[in-house]
Amino acid sequence: MNRNDYEHSRPLDVHRWSDYPEVNTFVDDIFNTYFKKKTNIRKKHLKVVLLDLYVAWRDDPTLSIGVAMSPKAYKAGKSRNNSLNIKRTTINIVKELEQNEFIRLLGGKRISTQIGYVSRIWASDKLIKKFQDAAFFEFAVGHHEGKETIILRDSDKNEIDTYVDNTNVKRMRLQLTKYNKLLEKSFIDIQKYDAPRILIKPKRRRRSDEPRYVNISHHDKFVRRVFNNSSFDEGGRFYGGWWQRIDGKIRKDIRINNIATVEIDYSAIHVIMLYALMGIDYWSNFTKDPYDINIRFVNDPEHSRKIIKLLLLLGINANDETSLFQAFRNEHDYETMPYEFTNERLSEILSNIKKEHHPIAHKICSGEGIKLMNYDSMIVEYILDDFIKRETAILTVHDSFVVQLGEENRLHDLMKEAFERVMKVNKVKVKYNKNMTKQGLYSFRHLDYDYFIDMFFHLTKGSPTNGYKRRMERHNQYYNSSNV
Repeated sequence: MNRNDYEHSRPLDVHRWSDYPEVNTFVDDIFNTYFKKKTNIRKKHLKVVLLDLYVAWRDDPTLSIGVAMSPKAYKAGKSRNNSLNIKRTTINIVKELEQNEFIRLLGGKRISTQIGYVSRIWASDKLIKKFQDAAFFEFAVGHHEGKETIILRDSDKNEIDTYVDNTNVKRMRLQLTKYNKLLEKSFIDIQKYDAPRILIKPKRRRRSDEPRYVNISHHDKFVRRVFNNSSFDEGGRFYGGWWQRIDGKIRKDIRINNIATVEIDYSAIHVIMLYALMGIDYWSNFTKDPYDINIRFVNDPEHSRKIIKLLLLLGINANDETSLFQAFRNEHDYETMPYEFTNERLSEILSNIKKEHHPIAHKICSGEGIKLMNYDSMIVEYILDDFIKRETAILTVHDSFVVQLGEENRLHDLMKEAFERVMKVNKVKVKYNKNMTKQGLYSFRHLDYDYFIDMFFHLTKGSPTNGYKRRMERHNQYYNSSNV
């Protein structure tokens, strides 16, 4: 890896923590030998940096951590978004770690008035040797119990630290605490990846052509809810989990506790929600696919549908046509659909969409999407409650859900029940990915028993790489022991 690549990094996780004796011994050794005489450095702050370097190295040895080296970047005082009270003394910790050759440091860089990078750090060979000799599993390192799961942001996307913990907030936080514990003890992985990282296709707007990866990581399963515009009535979606950063073609291979999965999502959820808010039950009144609208210069029906879908969904979230058209050009897949999209052409398509969906035309380019996200987050909340009570892992990707084979019927019923409960409509449609379902599998039991046996073995055992088997073995060894 080119260590001058500022983009292959992530910010320092100021909530990285562990209370395990073996971890404390590891930190004590370094602190007592190199930092004890540094009166301005607290052991717990050194611990955060060391453990986050450890996690970065375990997850991806080529990954760097972004850390601010300017005192202005650190706010004084403990807050809900900084439960360990990480201070500007982090700068001194970084300098001491570099001086003692525990880390490598790449200084910050400003490319333009709009693009700048903070410094990057990563573990040196000396520190890696200590990591390798450490007497603790990677699963012993997690997050501080005070890490906030309910995030409220203002209109500029700054996190608000002073909101009131009312009954509703406490209820949501309790659910997420239980959900994160369920995810933590669940083995979530993909068999075909020997090295636990996924190469992702770069988007057109990317500044760099360097390859980008999503790491399949035990340490990247923490889920939070994010509300917007200083209101708990806007946004509220569930964010977190490496599975949210890969597309459905890769996500279909996820296994939960080594069992194959099925993904189900709602059909045109935000369009149907807008109709519901206008008092119209779309699927009870119409049979047409909401995205089935012709485009004058596109002859491929599949291309037309994808273009309409992207423009309409972005339009529901956009505040004006200018931002909508720019967002569309950034998101559109020009590689498979190489059409030219001038403002005039996009305006023509948008006009046809509004004619087709005239009952909700006034909601397009009105910023309504942030309110719809609040509704779909309530739906997710309803479904999660059931799976948490049954201690059954489920993965969320906003309006879609990934569950183990055999849980799809229960999920299907819950999705209908939740939508009807939240949106007050009587009919909703969902769609499955192409993975085998339990019903589909057992339909072959009497028709082709040999195929049934082969498929059953594949769904329950699969064809794991050696790397996958090692990851699963380490996970099971830890979570099936007395450590949990």
